[in-house]
Amino acid sequence: MISMDYKKVIVDSWIYTQSNKKLIVWFGFIPSILTTTVGIGYIAYQIFAFKKSYIFGDEQGSALKDVITFIWDFIHTHLTWTVPLVVVLVIFGVFYFLFPTLARAASLQMIARQRNGQEASIGTGLKYGIMSFLQLFEYHMVIKTFSFFSLLIEMSFVVRNLGPVMFKLLLPVFLLMIIISFVLMLLFTYADFFIVIDGKGVFDSMKASAKLVVLSWKHTFLITILMILIGVRVFIQAVMVFTIPALIIAITGYIATVTLPITGLLIGGIVGLICLFLASYLNGVIDIFSYTVWTYTFLDLTSEKHLSAREAVNE
Repeated sequence: MISMDYKKVIVDSWIYTQSNKKLIVWFGFIPSILTTTVGIGYIAYQIFAFKKSYIFGDEQGSALKDVITFIWDFIHTHLTWTVPLVVVLVIFGVFYFLFPTLARAASLQMIARQRNGQEASIGTGLKYGIMSFLQLFEYHMVIKTFSFFSLLIEMSFVVRNLGPVMFKLLLPVFLLMIIISFVLMLLFTYADFFIVIDGKGVFDSMKASAKLVVLSWKHTFLITILMILIGVRVFIQAVMVFTIPALIIAITGYIATVTLPITGLLIGGIVGLICLFLASYLNGVIDIFSYTVWTYTFLDLTSEKHLSAREAVNE
């Protein structure tokens, strides 16, 4: 049985993260810019949607209709901007759906190879990460259905559109789904690593992960720490996602009342970009640190041979 030094794993992972700035920039910071930007847009839409709902007295309002109307009016008013903006949005969308998964696969490859004494650069990580990209992307599409964030989306939809009575009726179902989601996330902790490092298929990796979690139940303390780390990351990101649009709106609104509106927009945009980059870099560091801790743990646990009941112990 492996005796794992949890403190050493955490310390070594942090030292590795701090000594690999390129890894943080390419596979942490850049993907985080994409996901944080989309998160800001989604939160802004949710705030607007709740403001237009019956909760704030506007029962006739429709956030989606207002958004579509705004986009349509913008197209009519700024025809020359339409094509460039569409091209930019398409490129951004492609990168958002593909690059974070590729960056995760490349990170795991690079970290695992360097842990095993191999020379691995950003290019090496990308090269081998691409080979497992499709399987990892498929796995993320499957597991996203059970994610806590997806459940929050469903809960907010019920509150806004079906009312508090229906939400109360469905609350036990949502709580049960949250518990199931947590259990599944825990069981599939190592699925990414079986896919990327061992080259297993999606469902084989999910089964192998569940088996490894059960067999390594004594290492629950480490898993708990890692879950807390992920929770801290999500909390930090949520705070920044709420803070950035609030800062932009507050600064822009204040300056617009005392000076020219264009000045307020310019300063608000600059402050928003600075906050976005800071939040993305912080999230990128935490992401790479988490990847490293999980990878080191995975390599240690999978190096252990579990004896069957038929095998004798050689004394």
